Amino acid sequence: MEKFFYPRSIVVIGVSVTRLNLGHIIVLNNRQKGYEGNIYGVGREEGNIAGAPVYDSVEKLPEVPDVAIIISPAHTVPAFMDDCGKKGIKRIVIESGGFSEYSNEQQTMEKTLLDIAERYGIRFIGPNCIGTINFDIKMMMPFGFFPATPFGGRVAMIVQSGGVGSSYLGEFGDNAIIPGKFAALGNKLQIDEVDVLDYLLKDEKTDIIAMYLEGFKRGRAFFDLAVHSGKPLIIQKSNRSNLTAKIAQSHTTALSADDTVVDGAFRQAAVIRAEDDIDFINAVKIIRLPLMKSRKVAVLSRSGGHAVMSVDACAKFGFSLVDFPPAFIENLKTIYNTRVIAHQNPLDLGEIFDYTIFTKILEEALKLPDVDGVLFNHLYIASYEGEMSRDFLSNVSRLVEQYQKPVAMTMVTDTQELLNISRNQTFPVFTTPLMAAKALHMSATYFEEKTARDARGRLVPTDIQVSEIETIKDICGAEKRIPLTDEALRIVAAAGIPCVTGFAVKSANEAEDLKIDFPVAVKLLSRDASHKSDVGGVQLNIRSREELTQSIREMEEQLKALIPLPTLDGFLIQKMAEDGVECFVGGRQDPVFGPIVMAGLGGIFLEIFKDTAIRLAPVTKSEAMDMLSKLMAYPLLLGARGKKKSDIDALVDVICRVSNLLAEKPDIAEIDLNPVIVHETGKGCSIVDSRVFFK
Repeated sequence: MEKFFYPRSIVVIGVSVTRLNLGHIIVLNNRQKGYEGNIYGVGREEGNIAGAPVYDSVEKLPEVPDVAIIISPAHTVPAFMDDCGKKGIKRIVIESGGFSEYSNEQQTMEKTLLDIAERYGIRFIGPNCIGTINFDIKMMMPFGFFPATPFGGRVAMIVQSGGVGSSYLGEFGDNAIIPGKFAALGNKLQIDEVDVLDYLLKDEKTDIIAMYLEGFKRGRAFFDLAVHSGKPLIIQKSNRSNLTAKIAQSHTTALSADDTVVDGAFRQAAVIRAEDDIDFINAVKIIRLPLMKSRKVAVLSRSGGHAVMSVDACAKFGFSLVDFPPAFIENLKTIYNTRVIAHQNPLDLGEIFDYTIFTKILEEALKLPDVDGVLFNHLYIASYEGEMSRDFLSNVSRLVEQYQKPVAMTMVTDTQELLNISRNQTFPVFTTPLMAAKALHMSATYFEEKTARDARGRLVPTDIQVSEIETIKDICGAEKRIPLTDEALRIVAAAGIPCVTGFAVKSANEAEDLKIDFPVAVKLLSRDASHKSDVGGVQLNIRSREELTQSIREMEEQLKALIPLPTLDGFLIQKMAEDGVECFVGGRQDPVFGPIVMAGLGGIFLEIFKDTAIRLAPVTKSEAMDMLSKLMAYPLLLGARGKKKSDIDALVDVICRVSNLLAEKPDIAEIDLNPVIVHETGKGCSIVDSRVFFK
C-alpha cells in the first residue's frame, strides 16, 4: 500500500490536453497543489498540462511510474491495464465507472481485470473510485479540486463512496479537523478496506481512522484487525436494511451484512459506530480529546435553561451528575460571589461575566477525582465577547491536556461566529447540549468497550468429539435430512455441554417397556417439522405411563391431519427439567463474518421479543458475560421480583462452548439451543431441545 500513498511518480491515463476532462483535472490538481513527484498524462493527443508531459501511449513514458490512474471509458480499461502490465507498472487506481455497480453483465469485464492483474502481479484500487490522497505530500488522485489543507493531520479516512468521502473532507475543514490520508475504494474488486486498514494501523503518522462503508468484503479479516487496534476506529456503516441493500448493490456492489451482526462485531472490537454524518464528525472531534473514563460528569452552564437541557441529555446517555463536595463549594465562594444561583451540579454561571472566573471554575471541576468529564454550555454575544471566547477556548484546551479529562463545549452564538470558531479553533465545539452529551457518550463507550476488549481473556478450552458429530452428519447426509432432536442433542453433548437426552421410540407400544422416572416430556421426532410446538408435537409434565402412551397416540392422530403429511421418525421421551429462566443460545455461519454466536431470552418469547445479543465466535467468558449483561431480560437472571439468582456462570459456559463448536466445525451452518433452562446458582443449566443444520 505504501506506493498508493507515497508514489514518486504518477501517470494519469485518459487525459485531454485540449479540454478540462476528469483526467486533466487530476493532473492539474497535483501540479497546482505542489505534488513534488513526477506526473505524466496519457491521452489521444500529446502535449502538456501545466507543464506535465502527455503521451499518446503508456509505452512512451520515460520511466515506470509507481502508480497509474486510469480514468477512461469502462470498455477501454482492460487494454490500458494490459499496457501498464507490459510497462512494469505494479500499482493501478481504476477510477472509471460502468462496471458491476452499473450492471451485473459487467462482471465478465471485472473478471478480465483480475486476470490481467494476476498475470502481471498488479495491485489495484477500484474500479468506480477516486483513489487516495496524502495531504502531507500534496498528492491527490481524485478528479476534484480541494481547498488548501494544512499538512500534519493525524486523522485518516477510508470510504467506499467517493461522493461521501469528498463531502466529509469538506466537513473536516468546517470543523478544524486536519486529515492526513484518504482512500476511496469504490467497488473493492481487489484491494479493500482490510488492506488499507492494515496499512494505516501501522502508519506512524495516523492516530485515528474514520471509515464510511456500505458493506464488508472480508468481515472476519476486518474484525481480526479491529480487535487488536490500538487506534480508535470510527465507522459509519450504511446499507443497514433490506431497502438499502439493492441500492448499495447497484452503487458499489456492496453486500449487506446482517446489521445486528455488525453491531455485535463492532462492540466486541471496540469500534465506534456513527449513526449518521453528524455522529461521524462529532466522534472524530471528541475522540481527539482524553477519553471519558467513567460516566460521572459535571455540567457548567452560562444559561439555566441550557443546564436543564444538559441534565436531560446526560440522563439519556446514562451519565450521573456527581454531588459537588463541600470543599469545592467553599472554594467557589472564594472565586466569585453569588446572590441568586445555588452552588450545585449543574452549576449555573449566569451571573458571571469575567472569563478568568470561568477558567478557574472549570479547573476546579476538572480537579475533582469524581468528575471524569465536563459539559460546558457557553452562550455569548459575538460582537462583544468573541475575542474573549477564543482566549477561553485556548484555556480550555490547556486544562484538558493538563488534567487528561474531556470537556465537551457547547457554543451558542450567532451563525457566522460559530462557523468561524468551528473552522479556525482546533478545540472541538458542539452546537447543542444533546450533541455534546452524545459526544461524551461516544468517548465513554469507546473507553468501556476498549477496556473490556483488551481484558477479554482466553477462550474456554473444549474437547469436541468430532467423530460423533461426523457420524451423525454422514447418516443425515445419506438420508437427505436434518438431524432429529435426539441427534442434535448428541451433537451438543459432543461439544461438552450436558443435555437432557432421554429415550427415542418409534411408537406408543415401545414406550410401554421403558424404565423411566416421571414426570416426563414427549416430543415429536420429524425431519419435516423443526418447530415441534407449532404442530402439537410437544407434551409436558406427563405423570404416568398411561398418560405417556395416550399422549403419543394423540400426536400420531394429529399428524395424520396435517397437509402436507410430515414424516414420523419417532418420539423423544425426556425427564422433565426443573424450573428456571428459559434462555436461548445459538449461532450460525455468517456469509461475511464467519461463525457468530447468539444468546437471549428463550422459549416462546424468543421470536416475540427478539431480545438477543450477538458476537463473533469463538467468545471468551468475559465476552459471553457482556452479551448477557446487555439483554433487557438480564434482571431475570439476577433474580428479579424475589426470585433466586440464576446460574449465570453455567449459561456463560454454554455460550462459550457453542461458540467454540461453530468455530471448529464450519460445516455446522446453524445451531439452536432453545430453551436452555437456567436454574438457580450452583444448579447449572438444562438443555432440553436443539436444532442443528449442516451445510
